[in-house]
Amino acid sequence: MNKAVTLKIIFILSFLALLAAGTLYKEALVLPFFIVIIVFSFFFTLKQLAEMTWIILVIASFFGSLLSVPGYESLFLYRILLPVQAILLLLTWKDWSWLNRRVRVLLLLLIGWLVVGAITLIWAKYQAAGFRNLYYIIEAIYLIGTGIYYLDSKKKLERLALLISGVIIVNIGVGIYEITTGLHLKKSALVGAIGNVQFLPSGTFFNPNDLASFLVLFLPFVLVCMRSDTLFGKMIKIVLAVISVYIIVATQSRIALVLIVGILFLLVWKKSWKWGVMVLLSIPLVLQLPIMQDITEQVNQTYTQKDTSTDLRLEITNYTWQTIQDTHFIGLGPGNVQMELARYFPSDEQNGEGGVSVHNFLLEVLANYGLLSALCLFLFLYFVWQNSYQLWSKNKAKESWYMLPLIISIAFPFISFASSTTLEKSYVWISFGIILAILNHYFKRTESKNEKNLTSYKQSISN
Repeated sequence: MNKAVTLKIIFILSFLALLAAGTLYKEALVLPFFIVIIVFSFFFTLKQLAEMTWIILVIASFFGSLLSVPGYESLFLYRILLPVQAILLLLTWKDWSWLNRRVRVLLLLLIGWLVVGAITLIWAKYQAAGFRNLYYIIEAIYLIGTGIYYLDSKKKLERLALLISGVIIVNIGVGIYEITTGLHLKKSALVGAIGNVQFLPSGTFFNPNDLASFLVLFLPFVLVCMRSDTLFGKMIKIVLAVISVYIIVATQSRIALVLIVGILFLLVWKKSWKWGVMVLLSIPLVLQLPIMQDITEQVNQTYTQKDTSTDLRLEITNYTWQTIQDTHFIGLGPGNVQMELARYFPSDEQNGEGGVSVHNFLLEVLANYGLLSALCLFLFLYFVWQNSYQLWSKNKAKESWYMLPLIISIAFPFISFASSTTLEKSYVWISFGIILAILNHYFKRTESKNEKNLTSYKQSISN
């Protein structure tokens, strides 16, 4: 019996064992899913299965509990697929040749963030919150690492961009429905909201800020990587961009609105500086259109009528910084600053776990894990930005694809201010997986080209 057949048998038996466990634990009874996996295993190689499962995992992450087992809302497709994908990765793993040395250093910094942060669990007051928080770090590193592993070619990035464009279209449709009716999907935090808040869109995400952040991170990826050789394809991109901006305006996310407008202008300017000038000159005229009056008023309200929200976030930031100083920068322990902040705020300002969201991921990291752990993450973010800038600066005259990592790496710190719990947002780490995949692909190709040139040079000298 050859190795491939043996691995398939092991894989199938492992799923049958989980199915048998369902007789004792109902949560394991996801029979249709297992049948599909078993059937697929006879038609595809394990490597193909692993890659397909990862793609489905990424798409499922954008829908969360909406793709849950009926009656078991906490058991949704993303959570089911994650361990399955991990098993497939282990079964098909070969070596580290796919990873460039510079990108490997970035992953090691993330592991340093995890390991040093885990040490603070020793003195953490809230152990359960600590273990939960550490799990999300592991998940984040896994999504980034597997993103680099599976997105090893431009063609695969284009294929993923096409699928994510479908996710954006779904969220646009749901968002317009929410704006029009005031009704929301069951996972939305806006279910039961009253007043103007009722008509804010959250799409397939938990709240409006998450929807806006998702669009800021992935709309540029779709616009840059999705192939559009025809006029129809180009028109689809323009429509996606325009309606996405409208949805972001409707979410009333101030940071996201500034980011998406700036990013789209940069992409237009990169495509053609003449079009960039035309866009700038046409803004006063567009703002005078009747259809723009309501949008202009909504933007004005977003930036002038959110003093309460701003004051609350500043107050949370002040208490968080005070907590950091009180712990002498060694950290409270994973996930513990959220619970500690609850002492200073009433229950109506606390989240579902009885904590208070920091709304500042970088400050939250420092408060939870201490200075050394935070330094690993900060260095990771800095080197990602530095490598992204180098990629763009060396390829300014080429396509926008080389600008994408820089755009996302710059947008992330601002996105982390808008989102309440950045660590738990899988789409954030998937976006990092995408930009590191681009960097890894570029660095490996550059190294290969340099090695060929060096070999040719040595041969010419010897001759």
